[in-house]
Amino acid sequence: MIIAQLSDIHADGSRGPLDRLDRVLGWLRPMRPDAIIVSGDLAEFEHAQSYQQIDERLTGMGVPFYVVPGNVDDHHALHQVFGAKMGWSGSRPLNCVGQVGDRLRLIGLDVTVAGAHHGDAAPVLDWLATELQRPGPPALIFQHQHPFFCGIDGKDRNNCRSHEALSLVIGKADSAVLGLSCGHVHRPLFTRFAGMPATMAPSVARANRLRLDGKESEISDPPGLLIHHMQDGRLVSHVVMLG
Repeated sequence: MIIAQLSDIHADGSRGPLDRLDRVLGWLRPMRPDAIIVSGDLAEFEHAQSYQQIDERLTGMGVPFYVVPGNVDDHHALHQVFGAKMGWSGSRPLNCVGQVGDRLRLIGLDVTVAGAHHGDAAPVLDWLATELQRPGPPALIFQHQHPFFCGIDGKDRNNCRSHEALSLVIGKADSAVLGLSCGHVHRPLFTRFAGMPATMAPSVARANRLRLDGKESEISDPPGLLIHHMQDGRLVSHVVMLG
């Protein structure tokens, strides 16, 4: 089973971000994923038009897809375009859930905070606990802001708050969760959270510099995505960069 994760498209009404998205989807199409998830920051300007353009492209892939908001997304415009497909009632948070075949659930958490770059998991914890108690296959959780420390200078100021409480909810679910993945920092990375694998997808938009311990290098990253592959109950995540 193949789940493709895109993140941080940052469409803005110009051709550039959509051209990068087209490159990513063009590479992805022969892989025929079972589902696509988009972990936030779909658009930063011209939101209504941008969401329509992204929706047309994702719909054209012919597979189920799921989105959650990021800190630069417009919740109202996002709901207008994607609400019916995501099952959103109209009020925040804009969480989503779906099942892919009989082997995997996808749970999307809206951890955004109005007017802020950081996130907060507190408003979605009860909803998540209820979802994880439902019978069904194990879940891959995705959200925008990272609930772990990434170590990149300056980026952890805007991570997901209440991460300790989120870790406890996931920990209580035990085998009901295979892993957690996010976006936001525009860099791929791999760590652990709540005792399980945690990943961050590369961005469709321009990458951020890697700054560690006050040291950094120039940006050279092209657009990218994560491919989550589940086989025999094991989840393996592959980074694909489209240089």
